[in-house]
Amino acid sequence: MYKSIKSLLNRYSTLPNSTLKLIGGIFLLNLVNGSFILILNIYLRKMGFVDEQIGSFTSYRFLGVLLLAFPFGIFIKGKPLKPFFIASSIIIPLAAFLMIESVKWNNPLLIKISFLSWGMGLMLLQVCALPYIMRTTPKSVLTEAITLNFSMWSLAIIITGLSIGILTRLQKFTLFNISFPWDEYHIILLFILISLSAILLMSKIQESTPRSSSAEFIRNFSSLLLDYDWFLIIKALVPTLLIAIGAGLTIPFINLFFYSVFDMDSAQFGILGSIASVMSFIALLLAPTLKRKYGYNISIILTQSIGIILLVILIFTELYSSVNGVFLIAIVAYIFRQPLMHISSPIASELTMKYVGENNQELISAVNSSIWSASWFISAKIFQYLRELNFPYYKIFFLTTIMYSIGIFLYYFIIKEYKKRDITQKSIKSFERIIIED
Repeated sequence: MYKSIKSLLNRYSTLPNSTLKLIGGIFLLNLVNGSFILILNIYLRKMGFVDEQIGSFTSYRFLGVLLLAFPFGIFIKGKPLKPFFIASSIIIPLAAFLMIESVKWNNPLLIKISFLSWGMGLMLLQVCALPYIMRTTPKSVLTEAITLNFSMWSLAIIITGLSIGILTRLQKFTLFNISFPWDEYHIILLFILISLSAILLMSKIQESTPRSSSAEFIRNFSSLLLDYDWFLIIKALVPTLLIAIGAGLTIPFINLFFYSVFDMDSAQFGILGSIASVMSFIALLLAPTLKRKYGYNISIILTQSIGIILLVILIFTELYSSVNGVFLIAIVAYIFRQPLMHISSPIASELTMKYVGENNQELISAVNSSIWSASWFISAKIFQYLRELNFPYYKIFFLTTIMYSIGIFLYYFIIKEYKKRDITQKSIKSFERIIIED
C-alpha cells in the first residue's frame, strides 16, 4: 500500500514546473468560484432575490461564453496562451467583487454584468488550460496532469467549505478597532483577495510550443470545414452536451435544494460541500491508477452509473423530507455521488482529446467550453421557468438523471470505437517496424 501511494505521488512530482504553476493559479481562482458555488445563491436569497431571479442571473454567467468560446478556440490555434491566463486571473476577482457589491446595492443590471464578466474570465481559463497541458506535459504523465487540473476544483471546495464553516462560527472579526461579521459577503471578499495572488503564478509560467502553426483568425475561421475532422468532433461532443445540460439543472442549484428542503444554511452546506470534495479530491488523484488498472469502461461508465443511482436517491428525499433519517440519507447520497461523478471527468476529457486527435484538440477544448456554457445557460433558463411554474426540485433534478444516462450510454460506443482504432494503429506501426527492420 505504501509503495503504491509513493509511486502515485512520484508520478505527480514529475510534472513540469510550468504546468504546476498553471494548476496552482487555477486553484487560487477556483477559491472564488468555490465560494460562489457554495454560498452565493444563499447570499442572494438572503438579500431578497427569489429562485427565478437567481436562475436568471446564473444564466448570464454562461451567455458570454456561449457567444465567444467557439471563435476564441479558433483564434488561439497556434497562439501563445500565457496572456489569456494572466487576463483571466485579473477578470475573475474583479468580476467577483463587482458581483457581491451589486448584490448589496440591489442592482440587477450590475449583477447580470458581473455574472457575464465572471463567465468571460472562466472562459479564458477553461478554453486554454487543456491545450496548454497537452502542449507542455510529457505523454507519460499526461493523465496525471489532466487529473491534477480537475482536482483543483475539489481542493478549492474543501478549503472554501471548511473556511465557511469555521469563519461563520467565529461570527465576527476585529482588527485595529474595525469590526465586521463573517457573513456571506465578507467570506467571499476574503477569497477574492486571496485569488489575486494567481496573477503572480500565471506571470511565471513558461509559454508552451503550439502543436499547430499560427494563422490569422479569418484564415482559421474560413478553413474550419477543411482543417478539422467534424465527424469525430461531433461524435465526441454529443455525450458531453447531454451530461452538461443535466449537470446545469442540478449543480448550480443544489445548495438551494438543501436550503429550501432541509433548512441548511451557508455554514452547514459549506462543511457538507467540503466533506464531499475531500472524497472527490482523493478520488481524482486515484483516477490515473483506476484508468490504467481497469480501463475506460470501469473508470467512466461504471462510476457514473453508480453516481446516477445515488443522485436519484438524493433528489427523491424531497418527497420524504419530514421523515426521520431522510436528511441523513440525503447527506450520504450527496457526499458519495460527487466523487463518483468527478473521478471520471479527467479520464473522459483525456479520452475525448485522444479520440479526436492532436489537430482537433484546441478546437474541441473551445467547443467543449461553449457546450458547457450553452448547456448551463439553457439549463438555468429551464430551472428559472420550471420554478416559476412551482415545479418541485425533485422533478427538475430528475431530468438530470435522464440526460446523464443517455450520455453515459453514448460514451460506451466512443470507448469501443477508440479501442478498436488504437489496436489497428498499433498493428500498423508494428507491421511498419518489421518492414523497416527487414
